[in-house]
Amino acid sequence: MRKIILNGRSIEKCAAILENNKLVEFLVESTDQSSIVGNIYKGRVEKVVPGMQAAFVNIGLERNGFLTIDQLPKYKSLTPDEQEKTSISHLLHEGEEVIVQVTKDAFGEKGPRLTMLVGLPGTFVVYLPNESQITVSKKLSEKEKEHWRSFGREICKEAEGVIFRTACARQKTETIQKEFLFLKNRWFELKKLQAAMKRPALLFDHAGLVERLLRDYIGTMSTEIIMNDGSIFRWMKERLSIYEEFVQISLFMNKEDIFSYFHIDQELEGALKRQVDLENGSSIVIDETEAMTVIDVNSGKFTDTKNLRDMVLKTNEMAAVEIARQLRLRNIGGIILIDFINMSHDKDREFIKNKLQTALEADMNFTKVYGFTQLGLLEMTRKKERKTLREMLMTPCPICHEVGRIVSSEQLAFRLERALWEFKGSDYEAVWVEAPQKVVEFIQADNYINVLEEKLGLQIFLTSTERLIDQFNIRHVGSVVEIKERLER
Repeated sequence: MRKIILNGRSIEKCAAILENNKLVEFLVESTDQSSIVGNIYKGRVEKVVPGMQAAFVNIGLERNGFLTIDQLPKYKSLTPDEQEKTSISHLLHEGEEVIVQVTKDAFGEKGPRLTMLVGLPGTFVVYLPNESQITVSKKLSEKEKEHWRSFGREICKEAEGVIFRTACARQKTETIQKEFLFLKNRWFELKKLQAAMKRPALLFDHAGLVERLLRDYIGTMSTEIIMNDGSIFRWMKERLSIYEEFVQISLFMNKEDIFSYFHIDQELEGALKRQVDLENGSSIVIDETEAMTVIDVNSGKFTDTKNLRDMVLKTNEMAAVEIARQLRLRNIGGIILIDFINMSHDKDREFIKNKLQTALEADMNFTKVYGFTQLGLLEMTRKKERKTLREMLMTPCPICHEVGRIVSSEQLAFRLERALWEFKGSDYEAVWVEAPQKVVEFIQADNYINVLEEKLGLQIFLTSTERLIDQFNIRHVGSVVEIKERLER
């Protein structure tokens, strides 16, 4: 059973993913998205370069996007002989309005890579409005592949295609068809939006938190979504109607902060610590470096002198399951070395390796477990697609010359915002908050504090202090007069 706790009221939307009542992932929709891959834009062709068989497209970003001839639907429809003789200037002209999707982020002096072979992703399928191809996930069995290829030929019209994702396994054709038609209708809506909006413009935000939740976390297991924002709840209620057999959603009405109620903040604090305690008194220690991540398993207080081998195996087994969870939760990628408690039997090492691999099956990021080295370390890799939890929530500490890390000013401001939401609808007129200078500056910038005061119906008084580094203090809640009197003392 999966549970998703969605906090949509604050400026920074975030979601906690729980499986079997344990936090396994934490997603943040930052106001500063690091990746635009998958986004769909209405753009304008600025320059066509026949010598490069490419064009530069203005999509409203700092650099124009780069579009090659092989990413044009018209080019794909030509025969091989026609393709060899065709110049991009015959298919595209300067000033032309186009719908493009980002396939690769900008890097250095190069702008983002673009395609006109757009794909609208869903939970089970990806709808291809400009490409007549039917593709099935390699992870499905041969029997299932043939079934979905045949079904794809039934539902696709001329010049449109579909990709059947791994989540299609053992699903009903009616369910898949519902999503296919939904995505097809959505494409028509984007076309209408294109006509109404001035260019350049963002038509579809692939990286948006709600979009990502619906795309990656619905359909694979029974899921409950609990959220605290009425507008998002109504939108999702309509959007999820085609997935009603997989998901139920509810609106959190309590006055208490939704993350505090479900103990999410407490779990996140633990996920930022170096040591993780296990139920039997043992622990794992996680050290993240630039080159790799090293994880050490310690027996701690858990000892069994009667059967040392069983004690070691039980501890390593428990550690393997927890390590798999921590890798997802902390979003650790790259090279990972795990120092399990020493096992002298090959059978035991193979058992722990298989246990870790099984625990990693729930991870959507690609992982590969290589096995134990001659030094007895288990080596593995995990694909890194986003910032780690530590990078998202923390910043180098200015006091210890950036040796350690503290909660970032942005994250502390968002925590403060969540705390202030608990005073909405109260009899209080104002609140006085003491916080670090950078947090005060963040909240006062870009009209943030005015928007917050309007939403909460409270006047917010902010004072900075050097006593606090990564904490805030709600000094007083009451009337405006009371707080002004206290500030004048």
